[in-house]
Amino acid sequence: MRNSVAKRTASALIAGFIGSTAVFSTAFGSEILNFRVLKDGEPIGYEKVEITPTANGKTVSVETLTDVRVLFLKFHYDHQRTEQWVGDELVSVDTTTNDDGTHYTYQVSFEQDCYALAGKGVGKREACDSAWPLTLWHEDVTGKTALFSVINAELYAVKTEMVGEETVMVENRETPATHYIMSGDVERDLWYGTDGKLLKTSFKRKGYDIDFIRVDAITLQK
Repeated sequence: MRNSVAKRTASALIAGFIGSTAVFSTAFGSEILNFRVLKDGEPIGYEKVEITPTANGKTVSVETLTDVRVLFLKFHYDHQRTEQWVGDELVSVDTTTNDDGTHYTYQVSFEQDCYALAGKGVGKREACDSAWPLTLWHEDVTGKTALFSVINAELYAVKTEMVGEETVMVENRETPATHYIMSGDVERDLWYGTDGKLLKTSFKRKGYDIDFIRVDAITLQK
């Protein structure tokens, strides 16, 4: 493990996931993608991803917020993540999460196949296994076999297989997509658009069907 990996730092910003039709901010030159989060078809929150170009790559800010009521219980999830990219290489990630009252923060720096990770509520770790956090906004994650949680950095072993070309309904519009199935420690159905960005992901959580579906940013705010 190179010393420079451990010395790298990441700066924190509000982060978000991915969503429907891309919206471009002319003020900052950023691309904003929004998701509506559904539980058994009912809206429970949102995820937002803002992709801002930098001189040598991009900054990706991810923000996720869900509130779920099951019988008399209410569950709250609030996650922010900032990813720094140089070209197509992920170089650092900074996360903050409130998982129903349990708080986690961690920072991770990357150099080629190696990374160094440390934070609050997570173990300190260094490895050279090409692992990424479970950041699904870009199709490149489907090539990973080692991932770790964006919440508490738990390690995952996965395999992702392409199903084929399909269409996904995005705000009542049929949108071309490539369908993948991720299996192993994480199980997800993933659909990516022709630009390589996430359109939809579906999975089971405690017996409920959870969907993240890209939606128009203006519609999302209504």
